[in-house]
Amino acid sequence: MAERSRTAGKSDRKVMRAARILAAAEEILREGDGELEMTQVAEKAGVSVGLAYHYFGSKAGMLGAIIDAFYDRYNQVVNQYIDPDIKWSVREKERLMAAVEFLYNDPMAPVILGKMAHTNQVAAVESARHEEMIEMAIRNIGSGIRRGDIGRHIDATIAGAAITGAMRSGIMHAMGMRPRPDPAQLTHQIWGVIAGALDIER
Repeated sequence: MAERSRTAGKSDRKVMRAARILAAAEEILREGDGELEMTQVAEKAGVSVGLAYHYFGSKAGMLGAIIDAFYDRYNQVVNQYIDPDIKWSVREKERLMAAVEFLYNDPMAPVILGKMAHTNQVAAVESARHEEMIEMAIRNIGSGIRRGDIGRHIDATIAGAAITGAMRSGIMHAMGMRPRPDPAQLTHQIWGVIAGALDIER
């Protein structure tokens, strides 16, 4: 029992150290131009550079972990339970509003979708996550077609890719505006694009 308790304690400390390193890295990214060095991160986190490499392997590995954590938070928000019996358009408009509010409020959103979006270190990770979002949209649209809320003349694959790209571009542009558009207004405008692409009532 004592041995098990010591093992659990070591595991908890490792998790806490890794979280502290990631928090330091995120702070550097937010304050800078989307770039970081492992020495900076280690100094801010109060750990050795070797320990930072031990946990994440490389700078690309650390950036990948930050991006994964961001999209995990995003997915948790947009995949939250919404009554499946309500009309598809009502359900998906609620999901869109949740996505907009998350991206407006998460401090890493402007960094990952803006400053870091085109850096070599994160391109592959970010691209894979974007493909996941497209697949999610395709499944959602397919569900609407099967329910009869969306016409069968709509190609879910094409519509899913087009809508995901439009959402991403619209939200990214809005996040860079000063002042930012009201979240409800932005949701309404993006929903208009979605409704047009799916040939449904706005």
